Amino acid sequence: MTALQISFFVLAVASIASSIGVIAFKNAVHSALSLILTLLFLAMFYLQLQAMFIAIVQILIYAGAIMVLFLFVVTMLAPEQSDVGLADRIPWQRVVGSILGLVLAGALSYLIFSSASTGVLTNGNLSQMVAAHGNIEAFGLALFHGFLFPFEVTSLLIVIAIIGALVFGRRA
Repeated sequence: MTALQISFFVLAVASIASSIGVIAFKNAVHSALSLILTLLFLAMFYLQLQAMFIAIVQILIYAGAIMVLFLFVVTMLAPEQSDVGLADRIPWQRVVGSILGLVLAGALSYLIFSSASTGVLTNGNLSQMVAAHGNIEAFGLALFHGFLFPFEVTSLLIVIAIIGALVFGRRA
């Protein structure tokens, strides 16, 4: 067996153990930390495949940003803290939220019905873009020009999921 195969099997056992920990832990914070460890092991698999960019993105985006956000939400919903009977601290927040929601709906409908969402990839295929610009630059052009709208909708859905978790987690 080569060193690469041995490291693969060690990573496989460690990632399976940490993913079982995601399900088995009763404490939500421990489960989220185990998920971060699983995502780091996945990045190490990408490093074994010599996909450096995907490994770094895996660590920065998933293990870094999104899981820190999930840990923030989990600690905000801690069962020890009770907000039963508390009034809204900011009485005008519903009005401001409604106005901002209408602005967001208007901006999204403008993007949907305008020609701003046409992609860069429609001019040529992906292999021509990679040959002209390189792998990472073609990926960036495709993500932030050709697929900007789905990228922004995904970030909006993540924010909506966090707000929904906060609303459902509040005790009545």
